[in-house]
Amino acid sequence: MILGELLGQSAALTLLERAVLSGRLPHAMLFHGPEGVGKRTAALRLAAALQCANREPHGDTPACGRCDACLQVAHGNHPDLFLVDRRPRKGAAATEEPDDEGDDDEVDASPAKGRAPLRNFIVVDQIREVTRHAGSSPRQGKVRVFVIDPADRMNTEAQNALLKTLEEPPGRSVLMLIASRPHALLPTVRSRCFRVPFGAMAVDGLAAALAASGMHAAEARTRAALAGGRPGYAKALDVAELTERREFVLGAIEKMAGGASGLAELAPLAKDLAGDDAADLAQSLDWIEALLRDAAVAAVGGGSPISADLAPRLAELGRNLGPARASTLMLSAGRLREQLRLNLNRTLVAEAMLAAIAGGPTPA
Repeated sequence: MILGELLGQSAALTLLERAVLSGRLPHAMLFHGPEGVGKRTAALRLAAALQCANREPHGDTPACGRCDACLQVAHGNHPDLFLVDRRPRKGAAATEEPDDEGDDDEVDASPAKGRAPLRNFIVVDQIREVTRHAGSSPRQGKVRVFVIDPADRMNTEAQNALLKTLEEPPGRSVLMLIASRPHALLPTVRSRCFRVPFGAMAVDGLAAALAASGMHAAEARTRAALAGGRPGYAKALDVAELTERREFVLGAIEKMAGGASGLAELAPLAKDLAGDDAADLAQSLDWIEALLRDAAVAAVGGGSPISADLAPRLAELGRNLGPARASTLMLSAGRLREQLRLNLNRTLVAEAMLAAIAGGPTPA
C-alpha cells in the first residue's frame, strides 16, 4: 500500500491511494476527524509518496524512506514541503502563563509543556505566504505540498485569503488541510476541498489491536476506553492521571445531577473543573461530553459505553437525567469546548456547565 498501515484508517488511506494511482489526486484536500487518529501522519506519508525520488508517480509502492527527498520530508525540511501551523506568541517565554481572561495577542492557553504559548489562530500573513509559494514551480520535488494543521484554527481573514488558491490552484501544488472541527471552517473553504474522513475506532477494536501489539489486555482495554478509540492518544496517555481526572468529572456530574442539593458544591467543583489552563478545562468538557453520551446510550438501552468499566454508574446517571436531557447537555459540552478558543473565562464556563446539569439553563 502506498501509504502503509495506519490503525483504524484503512478507508481513508484507500481513498487517497486510489486517487494517487488514478493520477487524479485532488489539488486541495480536507483531512477531518477527531484529534489523535492519524490525520497529520497520513498527510506526511502522502507528501513523502509524492516527493520520493525512487517511486514511480502512479505506482502502488510506498515512499522508499531512504532517498534524500524522503529524509527531508521526515525531518520537515524538504524545500517543496510547507508546514503551516500556529506560531509562538511573540516575546513569550516558555514558562509564561497566559491571562485567564484572554488578551489582544490571541494566545493559546494550552501550550506543550516547556514551550512558549502559541497564538490561537493561523493568521492571514501565513496564508499569504502559502499563496505566494503555491504560484512558484517546485524547487526540487515533483510538486509543492502544503500542510495546514490545524486548518480549523485559521481566522476568518486567513480562510478568505486561501479561497482563490483552493479554487484555482496555480502550478503544481497540493494543499492538505487538517481539521478536528471542520465546521469551524467557512463553508466556502470546505466546498473547495476533497474531503477525506478519519474516525475514532471502536473501543473493542482498538483494545484488540493494542493487545495484539504486545500490550497487556487489561491495560489495552483501559487505554482504548480512556482515549475514546483514538489510537494516537491511547498509546501516549498517562493512564493514572487520566483515570483520576475522569473519576473527578463523573463525580461532579453525579453531584449536579442530584439537582438543587448539588448546587452547594458548585463553586469549588467549577474551580477544579476549570483547572490550571484551557487544556484542563477542554479535557474536562471532553469527559463531560463522553460520559453524558454513555449515559444517554445507557438510558435507551443501546450501544456499548466508551467507559465500559463505569457502566453501572453511567446507567444510573442515564436514568436520573433521561436520554433527551443527557443528549442536550452532551451537545452543550461540545459547544463550550469549541468556544474555548475565544478565551472565555474558564471558571464561568465550568460553572455554566455544572449549573445546567443541576437543572439550570443550558449554555448556548
